[in-house]
Amino acid sequence: MKFTVLHYVVAFIVIFSTIVFIVLFGRLPAFKGTIVGKAHILLWHKIPAKLLVIDKAITGGRFCGATSSCGNYLINEKNWAVTTFYVTILTVALIFFFKDAWRYITNPIHRLLIPVLVFQPYFYLYLSAFTDPGIVTLSNVSRMLDIFPYDDIIFYPDMPPCRTCHTPKPARSKHCSVCKHCIARMDHHCAWINNCVGYYNYRYFLGFVVSNLIVLTYGSYLTASVLYMEYMRQYFPGGYDSAPNYFWADQRKWIKLVHSQNWTATVSSLFMIATLVCPLAIAFLAQHIIFIHQGMTTNESEKWGEVQWVVNNGMLYVYEYGDRNAENTASGSGSESESGFARPRSAIPPSDKLKPENSGRRVYIHAYVDEEMNRWVPDGMVQTEKVPDLDSICNIYDKGGFFKNWGEVFFPKYS
Repeated sequence: MKFTVLHYVVAFIVIFSTIVFIVLFGRLPAFKGTIVGKAHILLWHKIPAKLLVIDKAITGGRFCGATSSCGNYLINEKNWAVTTFYVTILTVALIFFFKDAWRYITNPIHRLLIPVLVFQPYFYLYLSAFTDPGIVTLSNVSRMLDIFPYDDIIFYPDMPPCRTCHTPKPARSKHCSVCKHCIARMDHHCAWINNCVGYYNYRYFLGFVVSNLIVLTYGSYLTASVLYMEYMRQYFPGGYDSAPNYFWADQRKWIKLVHSQNWTATVSSLFMIATLVCPLAIAFLAQHIIFIHQGMTTNESEKWGEVQWVVNNGMLYVYEYGDRNAENTASGSGSESESGFARPRSAIPPSDKLKPENSGRRVYIHAYVDEEMNRWVPDGMVQTEKVPDLDSICNIYDKGGFFKNWGEVFFPKYS
Protein backbone atom coordinates (compact mmCIF):
# COMPACT_ATOMS: atom_id res chain seq x y z
CA MET A 1 0.00 0.00 0.00
CA LYS A 2 1.33 3.41 -0.97
CA PHE A 3 1.58 5.89 1.91
CA THR A 4 0.12 9.31 1.24
CA VAL A 5 0.24 12.61 3.08
CA LEU A 6 -3.03 11.67 4.81
CA HIS A 7 -1.47 8.52 6.25
CA TYR A 8 1.42 10.52 7.67
CA VAL A 9 -0.96 13.10 9.15
CA VAL A 10 -2.98 10.37 10.84
CA ALA A 11 0.17 8.67 12.13
CA PHE A 12 1.46 11.95 13.54
CA ILE A 13 -1.85 12.68 15.30
CA VAL A 14 -1.97 9.18 16.81
CA ILE A 15 1.61 9.37 18.09
CA PHE A 16 1.22 12.95 19.34
CA SER A 17 -2.05 12.19 21.15
CA THR A 18 -0.56 9.08 22.77
CA ILE A 19 2.49 10.98 24.01
CA VAL A 20 0.35 13.85 25.34
CA PHE A 21 -1.89 11.36 27.17
CA ILE A 22 1.10 9.63 28.75
CA VAL A 23 2.71 12.93 29.78
CA LEU A 24 -0.51 14.33 31.26
CA PHE A 25 -1.88 11.26 33.00
CA GLY A 26 1.06 8.90 33.51
CA ARG A 27 2.17 10.56 36.75
CA LEU A 28 -1.22 10.16 38.45
CA PRO A 29 -1.50 7.60 41.27
CA ALA A 30 -4.27 5.77 39.38
CA PHE A 31 -1.77 4.79 36.66
CA LYS A 32 1.05 3.83 39.00
CA GLY A 33 2.39 0.41 38.00
CA THR A 34 0.31 0.32 34.79
CA ILE A 35 1.60 0.48 31.23
CA VAL A 36 0.72 4.20 31.14
CA GLY A 37 2.71 4.88 34.33
CA LYS A 38 5.68 2.86 33.07
CA ALA A 39 5.55 4.66 29.72
CA HIS A 40 5.58 7.99 31.59
CA ILE A 41 8.73 6.97 33.47
CA LEU A 42 10.28 5.81 30.18
CA LEU A 43 9.47 9.04 28.31
CA TRP A 44 10.10 11.45 31.19
CA HIS A 45 13.13 9.90 32.90
CA LYS A 46 14.82 6.91 31.24
CA ILE A 47 14.96 8.09 27.62
CA PRO A 48 16.19 11.63 28.54
CA ALA A 49 18.87 10.06 30.78
CA LYS A 50 20.08 7.83 27.92
CA LEU A 51 20.06 10.73 25.46
CA LEU A 52 22.08 12.82 27.91
CA VAL A 53 24.76 10.12 28.10
CA ILE A 54 24.93 9.89 24.29
CA ASP A 55 24.97 13.67 23.90
CA LYS A 56 27.81 14.06 26.40
CA ALA A 57 29.84 11.58 24.40
CA ILE A 58 29.16 13.29 21.04
CA THR A 59 28.70 17.03 21.68
CA GLY A 60 29.83 17.38 25.27
CA GLY A 61 26.23 17.89 26.39
CA ARG A 62 25.61 21.00 24.29
CA PHE A 63 22.59 19.61 22.42
CA CYS A 64 20.78 18.45 25.56
CA GLY A 65 21.68 21.73 27.25
CA ALA A 66 20.02 23.73 24.47
CA THR A 67 17.01 21.37 24.42
CA SER A 68 16.71 21.58 28.18
CA SER A 69 16.76 25.37 28.05
CA CYS A 70 14.01 25.36 25.42
CA GLY A 71 11.94 22.84 27.39
CA ASN A 72 12.46 24.77 30.60
CA TYR A 73 11.19 27.93 28.90
CA LEU A 74 8.09 26.16 27.57
CA ILE A 75 7.28 24.28 30.79
CA ASN A 76 8.67 26.31 33.69
CA GLU A 77 8.34 29.86 32.38
CA LYS A 78 5.11 31.76 31.85
CA ASN A 79 4.79 32.23 28.08
CA TRP A 80 2.22 32.09 25.30
CA ALA A 81 3.99 29.56 23.05
CA VAL A 82 1.71 26.58 23.73
CA THR A 83 -1.41 28.76 23.75
CA THR A 84 -0.40 30.28 20.41
CA PHE A 85 0.17 26.79 19.01
CA TYR A 86 -3.32 25.73 20.13
CA VAL A 87 -5.03 28.83 18.74
CA THR A 88 -3.17 28.46 15.44
CA ILE A 89 -4.14 24.79 15.02
CA LEU A 90 -7.79 25.47 15.91
CA THR A 91 -8.02 28.52 13.64
CA VAL A 92 -6.39 26.80 10.65
CA ALA A 93 -8.66 23.77 11.07
CA LEU A 94 -11.74 26.00 11.15
CA ILE A 95 -10.59 27.94 8.09
CA PHE A 96 -10.29 24.71 6.10
CA PHE A 97 -13.63 23.51 7.48
CA PHE A 98 -15.50 26.63 6.33
CA LYS A 99 -13.60 26.61 3.04
CA ASP A 100 -14.20 23.00 2.03
CA ALA A 101 -17.04 21.53 4.11
CA TRP A 102 -19.39 24.42 4.90
CA ARG A 103 -21.00 24.56 1.45
CA TYR A 104 -22.07 20.92 1.71
CA ILE A 105 -23.84 21.47 5.04
CA THR A 106 -27.33 22.65 4.09
CA ASN A 107 -29.27 21.88 7.26
CA PRO A 108 -30.27 25.25 8.78
CA ILE A 109 -29.92 23.93 12.33
CA HIS A 110 -26.29 22.99 11.72
CA ARG A 111 -25.63 26.31 10.02
CA LEU A 112 -26.99 28.07 13.10
CA LEU A 113 -25.15 25.92 15.66
CA ILE A 114 -21.72 25.78 14.05
CA PRO A 115 -20.77 29.50 14.38
CA VAL A 116 -21.98 29.52 17.99
CA LEU A 117 -20.11 26.35 19.01
CA VAL A 118 -16.80 27.14 17.30
CA PHE A 119 -16.70 30.46 19.18
CA GLN A 120 -16.88 28.75 22.59
CA PRO A 121 -13.26 27.47 22.81
CA TYR A 122 -11.95 30.98 22.16
CA PHE A 123 -14.37 32.44 24.70
CA TYR A 124 -13.49 30.01 27.50
CA LEU A 125 -9.78 30.18 26.65
CA TYR A 126 -9.94 33.93 27.22
CA LEU A 127 -11.78 33.55 30.53
CA SER A 128 -9.45 30.78 31.74
CA ALA A 129 -6.30 32.64 30.76
CA PHE A 130 -7.17 36.09 32.07
CA THR A 131 -9.27 35.34 35.17
CA ASP A 132 -7.45 35.44 38.50
CA PRO A 133 -7.15 31.74 39.44
CA GLY A 134 -7.15 32.62 43.13
CA ILE A 135 -3.80 34.22 43.91
CA VAL A 136 -3.25 34.22 47.67
CA THR A 137 -2.25 37.65 48.95
CA LEU A 138 -1.98 39.30 52.35
CA SER A 139 -5.33 40.99 51.71
CA ASN A 140 -7.28 37.78 51.05
CA VAL A 141 -5.37 35.09 52.94
CA SER A 142 -7.70 35.33 55.96
CA ARG A 143 -10.72 34.70 53.74
CA MET A 144 -9.02 31.72 52.10
CA LEU A 145 -8.17 30.30 55.52
CA ASP A 146 -11.85 30.53 56.45
CA ILE A 147 -13.09 28.99 53.19
CA PHE A 148 -10.71 26.02 53.23
CA PRO A 149 -10.23 24.35 56.63
CA TYR A 150 -7.22 22.15 57.31
CA ASP A 151 -7.90 18.42 57.27
CA ASP A 152 -4.83 17.42 59.33
CA ILE A 153 -3.98 14.79 56.71
CA ILE A 154 -2.59 16.42 53.58
CA PHE A 155 -2.95 20.00 54.83
CA TYR A 156 -2.30 21.05 58.42
CA PRO A 157 -2.21 24.36 60.30
CA ASP A 158 1.42 24.14 61.36
CA MET A 159 2.65 24.19 57.76
CA PRO A 160 5.33 26.87 57.36
CA PRO A 161 4.49 30.02 55.38
CA CYS A 162 5.36 30.10 51.70
CA ARG A 163 9.06 30.90 51.40
CA THR A 164 8.47 32.85 48.18
CA CYS A 165 5.20 34.68 48.81
CA HIS A 166 5.80 35.08 52.58
CA THR A 167 2.12 34.41 53.33
CA PRO A 168 0.44 31.64 55.34
CA LYS A 169 -0.49 28.64 53.21
CA PRO A 170 -4.25 28.01 53.24
CA ALA A 171 -5.43 24.44 52.91
CA ARG A 172 -5.72 23.22 49.30
CA SER A 173 -3.33 25.92 48.09
CA LYS A 174 0.01 25.42 46.38
CA HIS A 175 2.80 27.67 45.20
CA CYS A 176 3.15 27.64 41.42
CA SER A 177 6.76 27.90 40.32
CA VAL A 178 5.63 29.10 36.88
CA CYS A 179 3.20 31.84 37.94
CA LYS A 180 5.31 32.68 41.04
CA HIS A 181 2.22 32.82 43.27
CA CYS A 182 0.38 30.67 45.77
CA ILE A 183 -2.96 29.62 44.25
CA ALA A 184 -6.09 28.85 46.29
CA ARG A 185 -7.58 25.42 45.61
CA MET A 186 -4.77 24.80 43.17
CA ASP A 187 -5.48 22.12 40.59
CA HIS A 188 -2.56 22.42 38.17
CA HIS A 189 -0.73 24.85 35.95
CA CYS A 190 -2.00 24.56 32.39
CA ALA A 191 0.32 25.53 29.54
CA TRP A 192 -2.62 25.55 27.10
CA ILE A 193 -4.14 28.56 28.86
CA ASN A 194 -0.83 29.96 30.18
CA ASN A 195 -2.34 30.18 33.64
CA CYS A 196 -2.95 28.19 36.77
CA VAL A 197 -6.25 26.38 37.22
CA GLY A 198 -7.47 27.39 40.65
CA TYR A 199 -10.43 28.35 42.79
CA TYR A 200 -11.77 31.21 40.66
CA ASN A 201 -11.15 29.99 37.10
CA TYR A 202 -11.67 26.24 37.44
CA ARG A 203 -15.23 26.56 36.09
CA TYR A 204 -13.96 28.41 33.02
CA PHE A 205 -11.28 25.79 32.50
CA LEU A 206 -13.96 23.08 32.55
CA GLY A 207 -15.89 25.14 29.99
CA PHE A 208 -12.72 25.26 27.88
CA VAL A 209 -12.33 21.47 28.01
CA VAL A 210 -16.03 20.81 27.33
CA SER A 211 -16.19 23.31 24.45
CA ASN A 212 -13.17 21.68 22.82
CA LEU A 213 -14.74 18.26 23.24
CA ILE A 214 -17.99 19.49 21.66
CA VAL A 215 -16.12 21.00 18.71
CA LEU A 216 -14.16 17.78 18.22
CA THR A 217 -17.15 15.43 18.41
CA TYR A 218 -19.45 17.68 16.41
CA GLY A 219 -16.73 18.34 13.86
CA SER A 220 -16.07 14.61 13.54
CA TYR A 221 -19.78 13.99 12.93
CA LEU A 222 -20.14 16.81 10.38
CA THR A 223 -17.05 15.90 8.36
CA ALA A 224 -18.08 12.24 8.37
CA SER A 225 -21.55 13.24 7.13
CA VAL A 226 -20.09 15.34 4.32
CA LEU A 227 -17.80 12.50 3.24
CA TYR A 228 -20.65 10.01 3.41
CA MET A 229 -22.84 12.17 1.16
CA GLU A 230 -20.01 12.47 -1.37
CA TYR A 231 -19.39 8.71 -1.12
CA MET A 232 -23.02 8.01 -1.95
CA ARG A 233 -23.02 10.57 -4.75
CA GLN A 234 -19.97 9.04 -6.46
CA TYR A 235 -20.67 5.34 -6.06
CA PHE A 236 -24.38 4.94 -5.36
CA PRO A 237 -26.25 7.82 -7.01
CA GLY A 238 -29.43 5.76 -6.84
CA GLY A 239 -29.50 6.15 -3.06
CA TYR A 240 -29.29 3.87 -0.06
CA ASP A 241 -31.74 1.31 -1.46
CA SER A 242 -29.52 0.68 -4.49
CA ALA A 243 -26.41 0.03 -2.37
CA PRO A 244 -25.34 -3.53 -1.42
CA ASN A 245 -24.96 -4.69 2.18
CA TYR A 246 -21.96 -3.25 4.03
CA PHE A 247 -21.34 -0.83 1.15
CA TRP A 248 -19.76 1.60 3.63
CA ALA A 249 -17.02 -0.92 4.51
CA ASP A 250 -15.32 -0.88 1.10
CA GLN A 251 -11.89 0.49 2.04
CA ARG A 252 -10.73 0.88 -1.55
CA LYS A 253 -13.67 3.10 -2.44
CA TRP A 254 -13.02 5.31 0.61
CA ILE A 255 -9.33 5.68 -0.25
CA LYS A 256 -10.22 6.53 -3.83
CA LEU A 257 -12.78 9.05 -2.58
CA VAL A 258 -10.27 10.75 -0.29
CA HIS A 259 -7.81 11.23 -3.13
CA SER A 260 -10.38 12.07 -5.80
CA GLN A 261 -10.49 15.81 -5.03
CA ASN A 262 -8.55 18.30 -2.94
CA TRP A 263 -11.52 19.17 -0.75
CA THR A 264 -12.24 15.52 0.12
CA ALA A 265 -8.62 15.07 1.23
CA THR A 266 -8.91 18.16 3.43
CA VAL A 267 -12.21 17.13 4.98
CA SER A 268 -10.86 13.60 5.54
CA SER A 269 -7.85 15.04 7.37
CA LEU A 270 -10.13 17.16 9.56
CA PHE A 271 -12.25 14.09 10.32
CA MET A 272 -9.19 12.04 11.30
CA ILE A 273 -7.73 14.78 13.49
CA ALA A 274 -11.02 15.41 15.31
CA THR A 275 -11.72 11.70 15.78
CA LEU A 276 -8.25 10.84 17.07
CA VAL A 277 -7.90 13.81 19.42
CA CYS A 278 -11.42 13.38 20.79
CA PRO A 279 -10.53 10.45 23.14
CA LEU A 280 -7.80 12.60 24.69
CA ALA A 281 -10.33 15.34 25.49
CA ILE A 282 -12.77 12.74 26.84
CA ALA A 283 -10.10 11.26 29.12
CA PHE A 284 -9.10 14.69 30.39
CA LEU A 285 -12.70 15.69 31.11
CA ALA A 286 -13.45 12.32 32.73
CA GLN A 287 -10.45 12.76 35.02
CA HIS A 288 -11.75 16.11 36.27
CA ILE A 289 -15.31 14.82 36.67
CA ILE A 290 -13.99 12.00 38.86
CA PHE A 291 -11.87 14.40 40.91
CA ILE A 292 -14.83 16.74 41.47
CA HIS A 293 -17.03 13.81 42.46
CA GLN A 294 -14.35 12.71 44.96
CA GLY A 295 -13.87 16.24 46.29
CA MET A 296 -10.24 16.64 45.27
CA THR A 297 -7.99 18.40 42.79
CA THR A 298 -5.20 17.12 40.57
CA ASN A 299 -2.68 18.39 43.11
CA GLU A 300 -4.53 16.69 45.97
CA SER A 301 -4.80 13.41 44.06
CA GLU A 302 -1.01 13.23 44.08
CA LYS A 303 -0.95 13.92 47.81
CA TRP A 304 -3.55 11.21 48.41
CA GLY A 305 -1.34 8.89 46.36
CA GLU A 306 1.46 9.55 48.84
CA VAL A 307 -0.93 8.90 51.75
CA GLN A 308 -1.95 5.61 50.12
CA TRP A 309 1.69 4.55 49.97
CA VAL A 310 2.22 5.45 53.64
CA VAL A 311 -0.93 3.54 54.67
CA ASN A 312 0.06 0.49 52.61
CA ASN A 313 3.39 0.43 54.44
CA GLY A 314 1.73 0.73 57.85
CA MET A 315 3.24 4.10 58.69
CA LEU A 316 0.21 6.36 59.20
CA TYR A 317 -0.98 6.96 62.78
CA VAL A 318 -3.92 8.80 64.30
CA TYR A 319 -3.36 11.28 67.13
CA GLU A 320 -6.16 12.63 69.31
CA TYR A 321 -6.39 14.71 72.48
CA GLY A 322 -5.62 12.60 75.53
CA ASP A 323 -3.36 12.10 78.52
CA ARG A 324 0.33 12.18 77.64
CA ASN A 325 1.22 10.21 80.76
CA ALA A 326 -1.29 7.52 79.85
CA GLU A 327 0.30 7.28 76.44
CA ASN A 328 3.78 6.99 77.89
CA THR A 329 2.64 4.22 80.20
CA ALA A 330 0.93 2.34 77.38
CA SER A 331 3.76 2.70 74.88
CA GLY A 332 6.73 2.55 77.20
CA SER A 333 8.28 5.53 75.51
CA GLY A 334 7.37 9.16 75.16
CA SER A 335 10.69 10.31 73.82
CA GLU A 336 11.28 12.46 70.85
CA SER A 337 13.99 12.18 68.24
CA GLU A 338 17.09 14.32 68.49
CA SER A 339 15.99 16.23 65.40
CA GLY A 340 12.89 17.43 67.24
CA PHE A 341 10.36 15.18 65.53
CA ALA A 342 8.23 12.96 67.74
CA ARG A 343 9.03 9.27 67.45
CA PRO A 344 6.22 6.81 66.67
CA ARG A 345 4.61 5.17 69.68
CA SER A 346 2.66 1.94 69.99
CA ALA A 347 -1.11 2.27 69.88
CA ILE A 348 -3.18 2.76 73.01
CA PRO A 349 -6.08 0.34 73.53
CA PRO A 350 -9.49 1.99 72.94
CA SER A 351 -10.38 1.76 76.64
CA ASP A 352 -7.34 3.86 77.52
CA LYS A 353 -8.28 6.80 75.25
CA LEU A 354 -8.76 10.00 77.20
CA LYS A 355 -10.34 12.74 75.09
CA PRO A 356 -11.98 16.02 76.05
CA GLU A 357 -15.73 15.84 75.61
CA ASN A 358 -15.91 18.19 72.61
CA SER A 359 -12.59 17.29 71.04
CA GLY A 360 -13.23 15.84 67.61
CA ARG A 361 -9.89 16.72 66.02
CA ARG A 362 -7.98 13.80 64.58
CA VAL A 363 -4.44 14.38 63.34
CA TYR A 364 -2.79 11.97 60.90
CA ILE A 365 0.99 11.74 61.08
CA HIS A 366 3.39 9.78 58.91
CA ALA A 367 5.94 7.77 60.90
CA TYR A 368 8.77 6.78 58.57
CA VAL A 369 11.21 3.89 58.90
CA ASP A 370 13.86 6.15 60.45
CA GLU A 371 11.33 6.91 63.22
CA GLU A 372 10.94 10.53 62.18
CA MET A 373 7.56 12.04 61.43
CA ASN A 374 6.36 14.44 58.78
CA ARG A 375 5.17 17.04 61.31
CA TRP A 376 5.14 17.98 64.98
CA VAL A 377 2.73 16.24 67.30
CA PRO A 378 0.33 18.97 68.51
CA ASP A 379 0.43 19.63 72.25
CA GLY A 380 -1.94 17.48 74.24
CA MET A 381 -2.34 14.84 71.55
CA VAL A 382 -1.48 11.17 71.87
CA GLN A 383 -1.35 8.34 69.40
CA THR A 384 -4.52 6.26 69.44
CA GLU A 385 -4.36 3.90 66.46
CA LYS A 386 -2.70 2.94 63.21
CA VAL A 387 -4.67 3.65 60.03
CA PRO A 388 -5.57 0.24 58.50
CA ASP A 389 -6.62 1.43 55.06
CA LEU A 390 -7.39 4.57 53.06
CA ASP A 391 -11.16 4.00 53.27
CA SER A 392 -11.05 4.68 57.01
CA ILE A 393 -9.93 8.27 56.38
CA CYS A 394 -12.58 10.91 55.76
CA ASN A 395 -11.89 13.48 53.03
CA ILE A 396 -13.48 16.63 54.47
CA TYR A 397 -13.29 18.36 51.09
CA ASP A 398 -15.78 15.88 49.68
CA LYS A 399 -19.07 17.63 50.49
CA GLY A 400 -20.90 14.31 50.38
CA GLY A 401 -22.95 14.98 47.28
CA PHE A 402 -22.43 15.39 43.57
CA PHE A 403 -24.17 18.75 43.36
CA LYS A 404 -22.46 20.11 46.49
CA ASN A 405 -19.02 19.39 45.08
CA TRP A 406 -19.96 20.93 41.74
CA GLY A 407 -21.45 23.91 43.54
CA GLU A 408 -18.05 24.69 45.04
CA VAL A 409 -16.57 24.65 41.52
CA PHE A 410 -19.19 26.81 39.80
CA PHE A 411 -20.04 29.17 42.66
CA PRO A 412 -16.80 30.16 44.43
CA LYS A 413 -17.00 32.56 47.34
CA TYR A 414 -15.70 36.06 46.78
CA SER A 415 -16.40 37.47 50.23
